[in-house]
Amino acid sequence: MTRVVTGYDQGGHPAVLFAGDAPTVIHAGRYTTTELWVSDRGPLRVTDTDAAARDWALEPPAGGSCFRIVAIAPDTATADADDAGHSAFQAAHATDTLDYVTILRGEVTLVVGDTEVVLQPGDSVVQQPGVLHDWQNRSAETAVMVGVLLSAR
Repeated sequence: MTRVVTGYDQGGHPAVLFAGDAPTVIHAGRYTTTELWVSDRGPLRVTDTDAAARDWALEPPAGGSCFRIVAIAPDTATADADDAGHSAFQAAHATDTLDYVTILRGEVTLVVGDTEVVLQPGDSVVQQPGVLHDWQNRSAETAVMVGVLLSAR
């Protein structure tokens, strides 16, 4: 499993800071836990409303988070006109969020600055706030990734 952490290099340019094995792996019986990233946040409250039943936005509310699955069609696919308002994943962009992303199916190329990292199922990315990046699917099959976005606002 590859872990990729983005950020800025010493010149202030978007960069891949870490790529490779995660630094902490805990083996406890039949469980193996790989610590990908830790961030202090809180407190959270239980709610009885469906928090996902709202107008979609690229970023979660200020101070909030979102948990989502994203399917990426091959780059050769033509975007449907109805998707015009949801094209954030189709070009380089930066968000004011800390993102934890894992590839579930297919192959995704993460582009950060001049660096490209090809990601396979099980590979994970820690995308730090404000780093310009792009998710590309250069394969012939739809790719699927899961992400948790934490607001940095």
